[in-house]
Amino acid sequence: MRLIIATIVALSVSFGSYVYAGTENGDPIVTLEKLGDSKFQLKYMTQPVGKVIVSIKNEQNAVVYKDVIDTEKLFYRNYDLTNLAVGNYHLEVSEPNGNTFKAFDVDLTPTQRKSTYVADTKVLDNKTIALLVRNLDQTEKTVRIYEGYELIHEEKFDEETFGKRFTFKNVNSLKNVSFEIIESDGFGKYISAK
Repeated sequence: MRLIIATIVALSVSFGSYVYAGTENGDPIVTLEKLGDSKFQLKYMTQPVGKVIVSIKNEQNAVVYKDVIDTEKLFYRNYDLTNLAVGNYHLEVSEPNGNTFKAFDVDLTPTQRKSTYVADTKVLDNKTIALLVRNLDQTEKTVRIYEGYELIHEEKFDEETFGKRFTFKNVNSLKNVSFEIIESDGFGKYISAK
């Protein structure tokens, strides 16, 4: 009888250690999805048993962020890393004793956006500026002209080449004039008069 009890206790301790090491079914299913340049969503797709620790480490292996999650349900957790410096990071999901379930490499280098146009301006006299835009993808774009922060003109175009002279009669100085080219997806870029 003692042997049976000792065996049951030994199996209980062994099973308890196994459950604590992750979940009832072994190591959890964990994924990391990139939502934006510096935004990520961690999905913990198995019911955790005990606390889950999420650590973010920099290239020198120093912990820059730590999140302790104490829940008994599947969970999603969003992480906004915009305040961290540009570079590579390591996100680890582990248990309190240090056993790592899953590790992810996270690159916070922003993606470079390729412009779909080439634009140039030229001051012709003290009241006139010429604008020339080569529309590389021939999608609709918008030209906005500002004097300081005030919008004074807006015009759309979709031709391969857009060129126009703008004469400013009521502008104090052409130094205050700037052009903004806005692409079809809403991304805009300012160009100053030269």
